[in-house]
Amino acid sequence: MKNQLKQLGFGYDWSRELATCDPEYYRWEQWFFARLYEKGLVYKKMSTVNWDPVDQTVLANEQVVDGRGWRSGALVEQKKIPQCSSALPTTRKNC
Repeated sequence: MKNQLKQLGFGYDWSRELATCDPEYYRWEQWFFARLYEKGLVYKKMSTVNWDPVDQTVLANEQVVDGRGWRSGALVEQKKIPQCSSALPTTRKNC
């Protein structure tokens, strides 16, 4: 994809590129998340999700059309799975 963008003449500064699949990137994401978890600012809870049994994936509400998965056409199931949630306050005073 990078070569295609270069061929199209896009003038990106490729030295500033980052890839979320790069271990040097996600190691800091994991470190930061672990600190939030230790401080009680994120927690696990069971959440109900839209589950596509054919694609074996969670779907956003927008990806469910007439009760079916947008890609597979399978009937979407409501499934409970553990997810992480934020305990961060939504508003701040005295910023």
